[in-house]
Amino acid sequence: MSAALAAEPPKRRGRALMPPPAPPKPRIVNKRELCREAGISRPHLDERIARDPNFPIIRRGGGNGDSWQFDAEAALARLAENLKSDEDLSPNQRFMELRARDLERKQAIEAGGLLVAEQMRGALVRGLTALRRELTSGVPVKAGKLMSLTKDQQRTLRGLIEDELRAFVAGLEQTGLPDADG
Repeated sequence: MSAALAAEPPKRRGRALMPPPAPPKPRIVNKRELCREAGISRPHLDERIARDPNFPIIRRGGGNGDSWQFDAEAALARLAENLKSDEDLSPNQRFMELRARDLERKQAIEAGGLLVAEQMRGALVRGLTALRRELTSGVPVKAGKLMSLTKDQQRTLRGLIEDELRAFVAGLEQTGLPDADG
């Protein structure tokens, strides 16, 4: 065996392992910015901070221009979690929340982002009725002309379509939605 083969192979220089990427830095906000993003008042935020010892505060303000600092996402998530229970809201706060929801609903209706159930129900009934009429009458006749189907074949096609429509209605009934009957 030659000396070259018996010698240890030269060590390879590997690529230096890249450290894992650092987690993204939190977006830091002060009390005023947090209140604006959460849609709550400053006294309400102060009350939440006082009641919740685990509120995600990065730095407490000490006065003399020292401002509070919060991780925006963590603080907003904590506020949302706390607001889920209405038990700690005063009657006035509940009234204001209901008023705000009603105003949001009215604005959504005006902007066309929310439809009134009766209007939607009427539009769906008209649309589905027209679709059913076309599927059971128009499609078999058109298919008959296009594919030279006999009257019996057209009746069979109409029967298949009606069976599918009945299955569709039965599926709607199983959803438990109101007015989802045949």
